[in-house]
Amino acid sequence: MSESTPEDHTLETSAATDLVLPDTLDELLALGQHCIDDRNYSEAQQVLKRAIELEPANVVARHNLGYAMECQGVIEDAIAAYEAVRQSPTPLAQSSFNLAVLLARSGRNDEARQAFQQALERDPTYARAWVNLGVLHARTGEMEEARRCYGQALEADPSCHSAHLKLANLLARESRWEEALGEYSRLVEVGWNLAEVQYRRGLALAAQGDDEEAIKAYERALEADPDHIFAQVQLALLYAQRERYDQATETLQRAADLAPDNARVHYNLGNMHARQAVEGGELRNYGYADAALRAYRRAIDLDPQLLKAYYNLACVAEKINVEEGITAWEEYLHVTRNVPSEQEWVMKARRYLRALKGD
Repeated sequence: MSESTPEDHTLETSAATDLVLPDTLDELLALGQHCIDDRNYSEAQQVLKRAIELEPANVVARHNLGYAMECQGVIEDAIAAYEAVRQSPTPLAQSSFNLAVLLARSGRNDEARQAFQQALERDPTYARAWVNLGVLHARTGEMEEARRCYGQALEADPSCHSAHLKLANLLARESRWEEALGEYSRLVEVGWNLAEVQYRRGLALAAQGDDEEAIKAYERALEADPDHIFAQVQLALLYAQRERYDQATETLQRAADLAPDNARVHYNLGNMHARQAVEGGELRNYGYADAALRAYRRAIDLDPQLLKAYYNLACVAEKINVEEGITAWEEYLHVTRNVPSEQEWVMKARRYLRALKGD
């Protein structure tokens, strides 16, 4: 039987063909599983539907039919198939787990929780069900229940790496840094999901003020996965704190290339260029200034509510050209006119604008 995971499936479906179907249930079940193993999900559906015609109460056929539908993106039909197994006299823990994963992905958290709990009633040692149930509790702020679930997962399977990671993240969220780092270090030792673990270690180390070790952790995350956007951004920000602006800019540019639609990445890239363009309140490099303006404008295009991008853009624009500065400050004041949290900055912007206008 096949098990859902919280990650997306890679869909590789084959066109349905006119199969010559076996006559017996056992042969149909074996052929259906073979089709699933080969990712021939359309053919699997034909075979398994025939199996269900022969024996409507067969839970293995219904479960695998649900999985074949799920892998083709027919989610509601998959949910119905798993639900039929769950309501049968002989429910399967795996069907309840798969059902819960789909329900959680659909935002139906209460139903998902019930399905995970039923999976655990059938199999209390189902570590991944404990982990996913813990995630649902964490989403709703029930941290003690989340911790209990992760502990149950580790009791059932001490090598359940996802439980160690979730527990470490929960400990970090509660600022229990040493405990969190212990969990992260355990995962580093086994090399599991190394990029994400090192990224999380970096966050914990930075939160403790150990920036040098945090930098090393982020760099190791990127060695494991050069495309880890969040590690790139955090590493760049730490580089910038140490005035290593060239490295910060290079790192953020890679992030922008990988995530061209991420407004925050472009905003931070603009900040790096601006720091290299302006020194002591004076414009030192027009090239960096132009690059900063381009990055800020891209960030604003992607997220018009990113108000600091307007402010920082104006700070650079006024160094290049008075008229551009006036236009930029007026735009900032326009977008922040009804934003209480920006009023301290609005007062500064008004002073800068009056100075540019000579008022």
